[in-house]
Amino acid sequence: MPDFISHPRIREGTLQSRTYQEVIAAESFKENTLCVLPTGLGKTAVAVILSAHILEKKPNSKILVLAPTRPLVEQHKKSFEEKLVTETGIFEILTGKTRPDKREEIWKEVGAFFATPQVVENDIISGRIDLEEFSLVVFDECHKASGNYPYTFIADSYVKAREDGHILGLTASPGGSTEKIEKVIGNIHATNVEVRTDEDPDVKPYIKKKNVEWKKVPLNRHFKRAKKHFEKAKKKRVKKLKQKGFLKNNGNKGQLLKTRSHIQKKLSKNKDPELFQAISAVAAALKADHILEQLESQGVGTAYSYIDKMKKDPGSKAAKRLLSDKDFQNGVSVVEWMYKNDKKHPKMVRLKKLIKEKLGNDKEKTAIVFTQYRDTVDLIKEEIESIGIPAESFKGQKEGFTQKKQVEILERFRKTDFNVLVSTSVGEEGLDIPSVDIVVFYEPIPSEIRTIQRRGRTGRQDEGHIYVLMAEDTRDEGYYWSSYHKEKKMKSALNKLKSGSRDKTGDNGNVLVNGQKSVKNFMKKDKEGEESSEGLKIVCDDREHKVMKKLSKKDLEVSSERLDVADFLVSDDTAIERKSAKDFVDSIVDKRLFNQVKSLKNQFETPVIIIEGKDLYSHRNVHPNSIRGAMSSVAVDYQIPIIWSSGMDETVEYLKSLARREQEERDKTVSVRGSVKPKTEKDLQKYIVSGLPNVSEKLAKRLLDHFNTVKDVFNADKEELTEVEGIGDKKSERIFEIINRDFTRGG
Repeated sequence: MPDFISHPRIREGTLQSRTYQEVIAAESFKENTLCVLPTGLGKTAVAVILSAHILEKKPNSKILVLAPTRPLVEQHKKSFEEKLVTETGIFEILTGKTRPDKREEIWKEVGAFFATPQVVENDIISGRIDLEEFSLVVFDECHKASGNYPYTFIADSYVKAREDGHILGLTASPGGSTEKIEKVIGNIHATNVEVRTDEDPDVKPYIKKKNVEWKKVPLNRHFKRAKKHFEKAKKKRVKKLKQKGFLKNNGNKGQLLKTRSHIQKKLSKNKDPELFQAISAVAAALKADHILEQLESQGVGTAYSYIDKMKKDPGSKAAKRLLSDKDFQNGVSVVEWMYKNDKKHPKMVRLKKLIKEKLGNDKEKTAIVFTQYRDTVDLIKEEIESIGIPAESFKGQKEGFTQKKQVEILERFRKTDFNVLVSTSVGEEGLDIPSVDIVVFYEPIPSEIRTIQRRGRTGRQDEGHIYVLMAEDTRDEGYYWSSYHKEKKMKSALNKLKSGSRDKTGDNGNVLVNGQKSVKNFMKKDKEGEESSEGLKIVCDDREHKVMKKLSKKDLEVSSERLDVADFLVSDDTAIERKSAKDFVDSIVDKRLFNQVKSLKNQFETPVIIIEGKDLYSHRNVHPNSIRGAMSSVAVDYQIPIIWSSGMDETVEYLKSLARREQEERDKTVSVRGSVKPKTEKDLQKYIVSGLPNVSEKLAKRLLDHFNTVKDVFNADKEELTEVEGIGDKKSERIFEIINRDFTRGG
């Protein structure tokens, strides 16, 4: 019989005792941790153990668990609810389906919360969630913490709000290189890394063997002939691009996409006909490449469907020229012949044979077949059902597979109502898919993370089998080797982390990453070099999400409201309209500009327009004199200043500077109170007090907790006001001054 963990915050008999999980949880309590564990070894259990320890040591704690998808959020909630004991018994789910005002109420409870990152990011920006109240934030599938994914913003916001908080990142595959892994570590503010691999002695007893077999499938002569024709059509375009100096290599998909981006940048500044010819050649080469990929790795049906759509609606000149190319036409003829004569891709034939051989008539055995393309999912389902084995398609919500439908299909799969699940990438992560007997890759994929996730769907309770189908002498082989080398590189990087070569300790005890200070220390250094934004407030139109996100990182108090006029308010008098250079020109053409300008001037004492970007004169066929005339009218006739900004980052700095000038230098206020009507008397009291200068709803609550009534808050003198946390001499003087100022003589 297995031993179970005995802990006052863990339900008896629900969590098996595994040393490696308990050790990782104990280390995670000491410092922010990235936990890397192979799929199926209980990453969630580590989070539950850590949560139990925090709830025991820090009563009335709040726990936040983040996951990329709604089904995974629900899965975590179910798992935590079964095992964890909270003081309040509250386990709440918050996703985009929960109304914002309802979320604001839920966040005030004490307990465990499970949410998608986009919701939390929005609620941080809008001030609906107070991260200071949370003792632990768990980032599941934390390898996503890069670029603009909300995990990075949430982690940054959390460490600012609470220095003694805990962060736990969970993943089976953090990235294919040391650099990528270090980036994830920095982005979630981890100072400790706990890595376990299949070879670790404390993990090995729980590892089930996974047998991987690669099945090479030769293409028949028909496929080879069609492939040859399409390659010729593509090579013509590539040759032309190389002759003109736009391309220096053989033109694989990635290189063509980079070339397209490079030409598009040139076109924004220069309308040279040669550039238009080049962009058309790239488009045609990419279309030919796409058909080649479908033909090589998917089959006749998907290639035929794509060609048929092209013929019915070619759209671009590039498509029309490609359709008239003799080599392309020859390739199309072969594809159409194969389609009409029901010629299957050799991989489809091998797949049916494999499924029949491995599952046979055993009604209890199950398999997942993964494929890249949505159309291929349905073709595979039909082919498997043709050999008498029940199968179901499984796709994303964009294809009409709602969350409810996904859950229903998986529940039926768990009960073995059917034996084969044919899935797109939606089945790779973020869903509670049961372990299966075999996993089949209909094609290799060049991502080491996705490869690991696919393999992780088998070999959990029993020995698992993985089969990878590869069409010989096609990009299938290239993708396989790409994934192989990336995974090998990742294992090497993880071994370095395990051996401790990553971390060194500086003289002051700060953790160094490859000799560099951690992200947290860089942030402190950056803050020392700039003026503090603390106390400054900006009201943003709720549609300016990207700018709000950047402003929130600057320690500003950001309020989100739907503004009828302007995009930002930095005082009750000063409003800013932000326009991209393209939008500014468009607003001249469609005559929106001067209606907006009039509204700004009518409603605000000091309106400002920020024009962002450099393509003012290259966008649309508008004479520069017309643009200059419009700008002159805005500046002279309406007396509205125009500020030029190179991009969003500079716009944020301008907004910060304008807010400082209005609120600190000119001592003006800006309304940050929401438009939602207070529902209770307490809410109404907070609403009234938060109308005071530089008083947020949080600070209004502190004032009322201290003075008890609105009347006593308003009657307090400057010294009494400073007794409340968050109110210094300057703020108390401003509050006292505005309360006691004579309205008839007020400025």
